[in-house]
Amino acid sequence: MGVDLNFWKVQDGFDLDSAAVYQTACCDHENVEGLEALPIEEILKETAAVFQDWNAIDLWNYEKTDGQGSFQITTMPQTVWFDCYAMERADMKRFSSMMSKFECPLYDPQQGVRFDKMVIFLIDEAGEYQVQVEQELSRLLPRLEVTTQMLTWEEYVQRSKECRNIHYNAVIHRAKTVTKVTSFMQFGNAWANRPCQCKTAQLADEGEARRILEELLLKSIGRVVDDFLERSYYA
Repeated sequence: MGVDLNFWKVQDGFDLDSAAVYQTACCDHENVEGLEALPIEEILKETAAVFQDWNAIDLWNYEKTDGQGSFQITTMPQTVWFDCYAMERADMKRFSSMMSKFECPLYDPQQGVRFDKMVIFLIDEAGEYQVQVEQELSRLLPRLEVTTQMLTWEEYVQRSKECRNIHYNAVIHRAKTVTKVTSFMQFGNAWANRPCQCKTAQLADEGEARRILEELLLKSIGRVVDDFLERSYYA
């Protein structure tokens, strides 16, 4: 079964629906207002350089030297996509990294999401750690444009349904004996969820509580990002 990985660049000032762009530009082969024309020749040269260890049948078709995987390139003036067959995930991640040089984030139609923006939802007490969360996520995922909202759980449930982008949420739940700090990421139809916990009794001192909760939050972020990278073709 093949995997289809798609790339385009949106002009400044445009906010386009990625699923609609995919359908119109990649599936119907029509131009879309708000997309940049791409340097196709440069992209083909870069592909040849990145996959120099593969057999290039021609400019648009490549096979791995051991026969374990192949891909085909299709280009239009505004879009480039790679049809991948029996390829290892690590090899498919090369496309995301390579196309970032041309300011073209990955759109994955299998997951139904473009890897360009992330909304951070900090729920209730987690909002006190806005700076730490933003810094850690920006460090781990530097190519994602980040915006942050602080809200209640009820508000999150509603806004997350309306969010078309990748989103992350953090929740701190204090129970009588155990406190959980949970990081959750939704990326299209895929998701990852990573809780960390401590004994609630450890949080009796306010200063120590902030240190412990921040440590747990950063640990949960690292784990959920690892899952995100493992389950996607983003690199």
